[in-house]
Amino acid sequence: MSEEIIGLARSLGQRYRIERELGRGGMGTVYLARETRLDRPVALKVLPREFAAVPELRERFVRETRLAAGFSHPNIVPVFAIEDSDDVLAFAMGYVEGESLAARVTREGPLSQRDAVRLLQDVAYALAYSHGRGVVHRDIKPDNIMIERATGRALVMDFGIARAITPVRETVGLTRIGEVVGTPEYMSPEQAMGEAVDGRADLYSLGLVAWLALSGRTAMTGDSTQRILVRQMTEPVPALATIRPDLPAALCTVVDTCCAKEADARYPTAEALVEALDATQLATPDVPVAVRLLVPDLTAVLVRVSVAVMVLAYGTYRLTTYDNASIFSFGLIAAAMAWVRTLSTAQEIRRLGRSGYSVVELQRLLALVQAERDAVRAQRLTDEVLVKRRRFRVVIASGILLSQLVTLATLLQGRIKDGDANIEERSTIVLFFSALLASALTATVLASSPFRRPLVEQLFAITWLGRVGRALLTVGGGRTGSASGAQRSVSPHTE
Repeated sequence: MSEEIIGLARSLGQRYRIERELGRGGMGTVYLARETRLDRPVALKVLPREFAAVPELRERFVRETRLAAGFSHPNIVPVFAIEDSDDVLAFAMGYVEGESLAARVTREGPLSQRDAVRLLQDVAYALAYSHGRGVVHRDIKPDNIMIERATGRALVMDFGIARAITPVRETVGLTRIGEVVGTPEYMSPEQAMGEAVDGRADLYSLGLVAWLALSGRTAMTGDSTQRILVRQMTEPVPALATIRPDLPAALCTVVDTCCAKEADARYPTAEALVEALDATQLATPDVPVAVRLLVPDLTAVLVRVSVAVMVLAYGTYRLTTYDNASIFSFGLIAAAMAWVRTLSTAQEIRRLGRSGYSVVELQRLLALVQAERDAVRAQRLTDEVLVKRRRFRVVIASGILLSQLVTLATLLQGRIKDGDANIEERSTIVLFFSALLASALTATVLASSPFRRPLVEQLFAITWLGRVGRALLTVGGGRTGSASGAQRSVSPHTE
């Protein structure tokens, strides 16, 4: 344990047990700690000593943090307590099991369209709540947005901190710490100029956060703080569509509107931003786990029935033409396996029906799962490295497949009798099956592109998402009435 943590633990006494450092930045260091009295994990943020040493800043910090501690919203990290002593100024907030948006984008790259829309919604809900109580965040940035690992929910933290360390006397400029507070890369023009700000400044910052989340890079950068702030005050934010032309125009318009330089050109309130997102119809509801688990079941039924039908059809041909029943026997086994899986899946469909999901609602949610997968594949097309790797693999696999097909054709030439390959030499048999295996593997590589739907998913959509699927789900025991209970369970914002 470092000397810094030991000294902090000594200052806090027995109230907290410091476990490890979570991160640090210009506004302090965050530690994972355990509140001993309630035995719960908390994130303890300790402000820099230069802030704690100024009486006016300490007083304002305590006042603003107390205001933030009164917040109760599912998209805001709650504040539990303030620690104000001679040598430490800190506050304890809820510990979010997850990672910051900044860490998420660094680790995985740009968010999917669906995740980005949910991020915008969640943060906008939080801002609408705080703005309604007269609190402007002033420092919305990727590091201040946590993504909960279990649910994917976005939570905003550090409400009141930026306002707490603004100067006691309003001045314009950047000559001392605290005179203009915020993060330059995400600061609104009016905030950069030291003017009075309202909730629209937070919407500008959120627009730049969304720009990063969807592109994987920061929109406004520079080699110094002053140059970044000059750009914020004078240069328009690049249109998102120029970076991500694959995104829906409606989503790009929402982000670009948030990033408008003039406050009057942005959405007037966070509620208006939520309404604009709803109007785009891009905010799809979460698909319940029970319905997601139905997807592999339905896929397995489709695959097993298809295999059984093909094997039985070929077995019947062999039986009637060559009086050979071996393949037909395998077909009967495949049919039995398909029947067992169909029965178990029908039970799950009936269970979902009893929970309130109608057949129409099930098809809609299954289509959403398919749309999510299509969105991921569309996003992969923007990855130039992945595209180049795929082209290389296609060239190599095509060459191998062609050579193996030539080998198979050569080995089988003159050796087909009564529908069977008549190969007796051991070395030839080994070569034949090696070429057959290599052909199957390379054909699979060529067929399974990361940029398009695989054959199984195409058959899934044809079979289960149309009229045939509606009839099959109904026969399987699906509910044909309304689905109000199901719809309530997948509301996009029910917290």
